[in-house]
Amino acid sequence: MSSQQSGHSSSFTDLMASLLAVFVLLFVAAQNKRVGTMNSERQLLIKALQGQLQQAGVDTGAVRVDPRDPNAVLVVFPESLFFKRGGSLMLDNGRRIVQAATPRLVRVLCGDSLRPRVDQIVVEGHTDNTIRDGATPEIGRRDNLRLSQLRSMDFVAVSTSVLTDSARLSCYLDLVSASGRGQEDPMPLIPPDSDLQRRVLLRIRLHDEVKDTVRVSSRQ
Repeated sequence: MSSQQSGHSSSFTDLMASLLAVFVLLFVAAQNKRVGTMNSERQLLIKALQGQLQQAGVDTGAVRVDPRDPNAVLVVFPESLFFKRGGSLMLDNGRRIVQAATPRLVRVLCGDSLRPRVDQIVVEGHTDNTIRDGATPEIGRRDNLRLSQLRSMDFVAVSTSVLTDSARLSCYLDLVSASGRGQEDPMPLIPPDSDLQRRVLLRIRLHDEVKDTVRVSSRQ
């Protein structure tokens, strides 16, 4: 190979390396922008939900970032207010909380500015690790899985019963699903048989793709 050919080859290699470096920088910048936008949208969602839940008499600490999913927000409802040990139907106090909170939550999640960004609302039911007398641990776990599914379905039934606006009811039904986790996902640092383990939470997930910036208000 002549020195001229060698020089051309070296220049081409340098050019490709430079283009690759530019591509990597642009990709990293786009990813950082995406993460920043998602974090901003998630914080706006949390603020809006906290405002609505506070007006419904629910502790704003119930709304928090999902530590397992950067695109999700959790709404953890008051634990032992909802179910008796072994019961699948909500207690009256829990029912009143859900009936007061649901229209406010749906007003935020199904609003024009936020609805395109919401991917799904999963209602998760949970149990403690108590099992019925005479049951093996394996049977007890299956029983608790069924029980937690019934609890999540009861939550969905109660929450839909107070949505009188047909458009918001349709939006909510498009987004919501019920899931039972049984005793498989206990709260850390709390005894597995504690009343606090009997809980229902909403896992509200935003779409991965960043489209339009979401602007929501706690006064919606």
